Amino acid sequence: MSGRGVVLVAGRDIRLGGGGAHRLVAWPGTRESLTRDDARAKPSLLLRADHGVVDFHGREEEQADFLRWRGGGGVRIRLLHGGGGQGKTRFADHLARTWRRDGWGVWAAPDATSRDGTGAFTDQDLPHGLADGEGTALEVSSSRGVLIVVDYADRWNADVLATLLDLVRRVRGAPVRILLLARQTGTWWQTVRSRFTAPRVECDTRHLGSHSPLPELRPREFQLARACFATALGRPPSGLPGTTTRPGTATEAARGPQAGAPRRHDWHLPAYDLVLTVHMAALVAVLAELHGDEVPSDPLDVSRYLLGRERLHWEAVDRTRGTPVSRRMDIAVFVATLTGGLPSYTQAEQALARLGMSQREIQDLTDDHASCYPPPPAAPDDGPGGDPTLEPLYPDRLGEDFLALTVPGHRVDYPRYPAAGTFVERLLAPDPDTAQAPPWTRPALTTLVEVSRRWDHVARKQLYPLLEKYPELAVAAGGGVLAALADLATDNEDLLWLVRSRMPAERGVDLEVGDDALSERLTEYDAGNAGSGPELARQHEHRARLSSRTGRREKALSESGSAVAVWRRMVERNPSAHARDLGRALATHAACQAALRLSDDAERSAEEALRVLRGATGVVPVQPELAHALRNAASIRHRAGRPDAVTAAVQSASIFRTLGSGRPERYRPELAVTLTLLCGLLVAEDRCGEASAAGREAVEILDRLVKSRRGLEPELSQALSELARAQAGAGDLTAAVFHGTRAVDLRGRLAQDNFVAWGPRLAASLMNLAGYHADLESYADAVALGKEGLHVFERCGAQSPHTHADRRTAAGNLTEILERAGLDAEAEDLRRRYGVDGPPQSRELPSR
Repeated sequence: MSGRGVVLVAGRDIRLGGGGAHRLVAWPGTRESLTRDDARAKPSLLLRADHGVVDFHGREEEQADFLRWRGGGGVRIRLLHGGGGQGKTRFADHLARTWRRDGWGVWAAPDATSRDGTGAFTDQDLPHGLADGEGTALEVSSSRGVLIVVDYADRWNADVLATLLDLVRRVRGAPVRILLLARQTGTWWQTVRSRFTAPRVECDTRHLGSHSPLPELRPREFQLARACFATALGRPPSGLPGTTTRPGTATEAARGPQAGAPRRHDWHLPAYDLVLTVHMAALVAVLAELHGDEVPSDPLDVSRYLLGRERLHWEAVDRTRGTPVSRRMDIAVFVATLTGGLPSYTQAEQALARLGMSQREIQDLTDDHASCYPPPPAAPDDGPGGDPTLEPLYPDRLGEDFLALTVPGHRVDYPRYPAAGTFVERLLAPDPDTAQAPPWTRPALTTLVEVSRRWDHVARKQLYPLLEKYPELAVAAGGGVLAALADLATDNEDLLWLVRSRMPAERGVDLEVGDDALSERLTEYDAGNAGSGPELARQHEHRARLSSRTGRREKALSESGSAVAVWRRMVERNPSAHARDLGRALATHAACQAALRLSDDAERSAEEALRVLRGATGVVPVQPELAHALRNAASIRHRAGRPDAVTAAVQSASIFRTLGSGRPERYRPELAVTLTLLCGLLVAEDRCGEASAAGREAVEILDRLVKSRRGLEPELSQALSELARAQAGAGDLTAAVFHGTRAVDLRGRLAQDNFVAWGPRLAASLMNLAGYHADLESYADAVALGKEGLHVFERCGAQSPHTHADRRTAAGNLTEILERAGLDAEAEDLRRRYGVDGPPQSRELPSR
């Protein structure tokens, strides 16, 4: 999804559009009941959080904390993270149902890349709108508040998640709480978190620890769960759970260890930190007693036993169809669980055909699989072939164990299936004709990485060989998978380097999450494997540019400084070969110094870059590097108050214009960026007519380019902002409002992508737009925009200390607007809070 979104209310769901579609589904009001026969045939269903077989209890501290989080108004986002099986979904379900009873509208956001069933819900508390077709906030009046739960948030495409959050935060008329559930924080969260921090949005995290952190508490949890499962299975609890068993004669596939002396569970085992593992053990204890088997006590044996019971049902389906008992259902469950379920029969057909099945076999198998694990119903407007197909095996941890035990390479006593060793590659190999990754690549690789965390043979024999052969698959899977892979493959840096080498030049927001994680992980590896000084220097330059883009200014300064140091040594050995490289690195270093307001250092570096590049005598033309250096020098000279800033910008534009006549795709964007800078410099000299001409040309170039080329939105937002300032200075306030509004809209989305880098610029654009409205005497709009701009500056404070001066200027501007609007009391209060004395020295804020 990209661009502004729209929320369409359609029957029982909310569809979010904007370059795609996404649905919010109302939280179920009632639970789907399981018959005793279904529970006995498919016992894994009893572990699903949405069935709520085990009564929720405990977590009093967490519940109280979330009640505090609920209080108050506005929009708040919280990430609840914990290991798989820790009870995140179960806790969120309890929270959702409790808040629903309290009068809140509660909604779930299924991942847009996965199936999109509606579930069983009612129309009650349907928010009547989140945004109209232009993204304008609408009122919500049917509930005390809105809670939206986003499960598997770490598996979402970052662009889609950012768009969803941007839409949801526009709710007015009721408090909004967005709860994200994820297994880990890690790099994905550190990078993506800045996107969530938008105007009027509070963002925090909460770790969900063990439900029973002390081993002595776990027997009680076991007994409570066992009693609930026993009731569901039609067998009243008896005896001491897990301490005595009766030998039996169940099919070998469903048996745990050989019958013998009774065993006790070792509650000190780390696996029993997870409430899901305790519940699985309790369920298996009831099943074993029901079928006359020994009760397994080891967590792995518990998984094996439960999978064995599931397999018995698959075999029964085979016998019902009259076919010999085979591994056919293993194939369906494998595909379903690896891919997380598929959104249509068409995709299921494509996936199973990769494993050599005919159309008739596929139809029979998907029908049989649906009889075992019915998928959610299709949404009314999904169209032909849109029925969700191949429901995965739940809970996730059981499904992950099934995948790991099905593929060869382990030593666990489990029915062997040698052919499954080829399934992963056959399902995920790119199309030989188009080289395209299959549509289920992202969820499948996400699952494979998670399985590999606990099962080493899956990493060594499946995941790593697959990516060594097809590294582009990891890139196709997106930033979340790349970040998870960087966290997992700490002993396989060659693989991480190979994957990184396939990153496209134009990466977009989602891939930058992965690029950041891979580059961070490979820092020492890169240094140790650099074959030469130039290679090492280029690595530093790459990390400097990446850190600068993601707002990590101190790291960018450190990396750019390291690059300069290496190139200096290279120049000492061979001046003609590396002067161009040193000049380029000095210009980059100057920009990094300027970003941290190290003005004197930046000016020295910028002027040295010009001297080095003008004196370069190498065989490679230096005009592009010189044009870049002149542009940097122009900006830095302006900050230093030098009169030759415009001259440098004009020279830079002239070089880029000449280069662009031969290679327009390469150099027209650079010309636009330089014209944008020139526009701002001319405004500062009160040459607003000339500035408007330069700004209009920059906007025209970029408006054409963004239609066919991604990644130029930051440059366009800057051009729009500078053009608006020039038009305001020339007295054309209507045009200034038009272009200033476009700049704010673009920067609002960019701040969702990276608040650290774009929050201060969004705040500046909001304040400037407020000033244009005030000059038009549109005081209501001016006050609202000014307050929002100041609020954004306040949120920038902790992450961007260098914005303190701008924040004070913004407070002065807003004070003046309030006074002009006749709101003297508010103006005086603001003046006291910020120590503003008299009118601001400058009514406009720097937009960079």
